[in-house]
Amino acid sequence: IIPGVGDRSIIDRHVAWIPSGKEYILRDIWGMLGYLRDPALRTFYHSVLTDDALMEIFYKAQASHHHHHDYVGGLVDHSHEVATTAASLCLQHKIGALSASVAFVGGLFHDIGKTYLYYNQHGESGCCGQHEAFNFMVMARPLDKLRMSSPKIFEALSSCLAIKVGRHPDAYLPANMVHLCDRLSVDVCNWRRAFADAPSFYWYAKSPVDAHLYKRLS
Repeated sequence: IIPGVGDRSIIDRHVAWIPSGKEYILRDIWGMLGYLRDPALRTFYHSVLTDDALMEIFYKAQASHHHHHDYVGGLVDHSHEVATTAASLCLQHKIGALSASVAFVGGLFHDIGKTYLYYNQHGESGCCGQHEAFNFMVMARPLDKLRMSSPKIFEALSSCLAIKVGRHPDAYLPANMVHLCDRLSVDVCNWRRAFADAPSFYWYAKSPVDAHLYKRLS
């Protein structure tokens, strides 16, 4: 039972869209709605989750084209990893429940602009470009409402969705957590892929994607 979700059919549709075996991700995605205490952030999150056209492709999309999580459902796998890890780091370092909530929501949607890219679109509607810019296009209406109701949370969430430029840390810690966990999720995916077909006694292997050398301890 999730507070504020009165229409069970919404969640039933999400169950139908998400790849088989990934239903556990929905428990975290929808369960977070019950933990969000800030009304502005909760309204934003709920409005994105209930956008059927967006969420259907989000669950089925790839996270990349021949790089990481490049399979059907790869985008939600990667986004879920970033969201849960970033939120956990915020809690572990005691920077506040609101920061953890922003990190989760920002991590979950930090790549949602990839739904516009050519490898996730059929026909000629797909495009190439910086998906971080498309994040703001995809969620333009709910983001604008968030800006009007809570400028500070809008700033923090926007930092999570924007492209990381330079080596300087972001002013908002949740954004730093999201960017850090984004890189970690990519590395773990490619590390696993590098050793997927390697004998157990191999302690190093090259990534089939970019020839990067990975090592393991066991």
